[in-house]
Amino acid sequence: MRLYFTPNSPYARITRVALRESGLRTRVEEIGVATRDPATALFEVTPLARVPVLEDGSVVLADTRDICAHFDLLENRARWFPQEDDATRFLRHVVSGFLDGVAVWLREKARPDGERSDPVMRYEEHRAVRVLRWLAPRWRDEGRWDYCALVLACALDIAQRRGMAKGWHEIAPELVAWATTRAGDPFMVETAPGG
Repeated sequence: MRLYFTPNSPYARITRVALRESGLRTRVEEIGVATRDPATALFEVTPLARVPVLEDGSVVLADTRDICAHFDLLENRARWFPQEDDATRFLRHVVSGFLDGVAVWLREKARPDGERSDPVMRYEEHRAVRVLRWLAPRWRDEGRWDYCALVLACALDIAQRRGMAKGWHEIAPELVAWATTRAGDPFMVETAPGG
């Protein structure tokens, strides 16, 4: 099996942490690739040339959730997707959307001066605060480390690393403290994005 990734992709990071936590690392070759490059070899694997991508024989999966679900299948247990009820599915929707908003903000921030969309960044900041206020009274750690928790930990960690999380510790102190603790887990440290 091969897992294609870029070091700064929070989506790929989720799959890389899940791979390690699932005990499947020795079965999967991790391949760092270039994206946003017309010459990238990733086009040979997926016409979208986006990460993460998992190749397992003739199976090609190019969605973070699907890749983690595949790890559950290989491990023959529901580690990342334990039985879900409607409330859990909605929580997964919220934390996945939160990560998407963080990713949009990060892409805008990375643009050169004069090309950034300040209205887009302000909107994503506003939406992130709304999500945090919604999550704060609902999030219970209790040792939880499933797909929702992993997505949320990666989203909060990269937002803090890249300067989006200003004041978030005041909005959702327990949640931010939980994410900060999780960021120190060995596999989170090993897969942490650079710069």
